[in-house]
Amino acid sequence: MSKRYHHLEQMAQAIFKSWFVDFEPWGGERPTNWCVMTLGDLCLTITKGTTPTTLKKQFVTHGINFVKAESILDDHSLDFSKLAFIDDETNSLLSRSMIQANDIIFTIAGTLGRFAFVKEDLLPANTNQAVAIIRADASKITHITLYSFFIGGLHSDFYTKNIQQAVQANLSLTTIKALPIILPPKDNLAEYSALIEPLLEQTFQNYVENRRLATLRDTLLPRLMSGELSVTDLGGVK
Repeated sequence: MSKRYHHLEQMAQAIFKSWFVDFEPWGGERPTNWCVMTLGDLCLTITKGTTPTTLKKQFVTHGINFVKAESILDDHSLDFSKLAFIDDETNSLLSRSMIQANDIIFTIAGTLGRFAFVKEDLLPANTNQAVAIIRADASKITHITLYSFFIGGLHSDFYTKNIQQAVQANLSLTTIKALPIILPPKDNLAEYSALIEPLLEQTFQNYVENRRLATLRDTLLPRLMSGELSVTDLGGVK
């Protein structure tokens, strides 16, 4: 994680802790008019995908992005080099797990608990059974505000205590949906959103910029090493 990512994330975590753990704006005690809901209550859908081979479909060399658990990194960014690809027909057959912008994707098998926020640059995309898709109901909570609860670590203890052991550790969708979330009244929640969302939007922009720079590096470095380009040729590269 870059220092800039880390600094912004630390700020978001500090704001979350102040509001939802320490209740500092309310003198250290949770107000009585706050309510407890579940993650499922706040979402339009919480689902997971399917491996194409279960439908006797194969991965292809290019096409629709297919997110696997290893595509989601510890710093909540996506490693585009670790995406697989499916064709349009397979994507249609796997319509339940088509990923949308503003979804939260969360690993629920193998390496548990990695998550990322989906922006347009990933789409179109789909995923498999090791990744849950969490889609907020915007009439109840904004997508980024819900994501901030994950950045704040609200899920960690609850999900750790409810891991299921099979061939590999996993979390069921029932467990994912049951995550308890404490919410203030709408006016207070809007105040929190105004504080937290600009920070997280900046982290998303930083992820995109880092990917752009990595692509530029991977494009130019072989040409520099082969002598096709010289350092002086890069003066106008942006």
